[in-house]
Amino acid sequence: MSNQQPDRVIALAAMLQSLTLVQQIAETGQLDQADFETLLNSLLATDSPTAEAVYGSVSQLKTGLKQLNRLLSKSKDKQDVALLRHAVSLLHLEKQLAKRPAMFDLISREIDQIPQQVDYFGDINNPQVIARLADIYHRTISELTPRIHVHGDPVFLQAPDNVNRIRALLLAGIRAAILWRQKGGRRWHFIFQSSKMLQTSTELYQSIR
Repeated sequence: MSNQQPDRVIALAAMLQSLTLVQQIAETGQLDQADFETLLNSLLATDSPTAEAVYGSVSQLKTGLKQLNRLLSKSKDKQDVALLRHAVSLLHLEKQLAKRPAMFDLISREIDQIPQQVDYFGDINNPQVIARLADIYHRTISELTPRIHVHGDPVFLQAPDNVNRIRALLLAGIRAAILWRQKGGRRWHFIFQSSKMLQTSTELYQSIR
């Protein structure tokens, strides 16, 4: 097994965790705050030595690992298929972003300013900080194709705070997709290494149960 395999699985789990929280907001207006903060903080972890360090620990990605196990197994349901479709879209958006170095640099510069906002407001989960992250996504990634269309209850999807949280989560999903590529992740891994990825994901998930 490649030494990068656990890192790639962690990156995929983080991406799926971000999309799972997007679904939670769209359908209920709520989300798991601990999972949310893990993903927000990952946006600021720009020089972590390992994929696990980006997210604090594997235990912070339990939700994402659970979803990854479902998607790599044969137990998918309709909701999982929608999640997979969004995951494929995020990976494609990251590929498009890699071809736009000016946009990538803009995102990096904007994110470099976020710690100052966190210090000012005292919490990365502050609505003002989340709004800033959402604005970064809106002015950059949302210009690329395919655009991600989130479906759910219009009451929840039209609330400004929820829109901001969804965009911040999609930005965190792109961050995870970048990490996946940096660790050698390629599309063909889903075809030829899915069983190995499932084994690694299962082992990581069981290690935190």
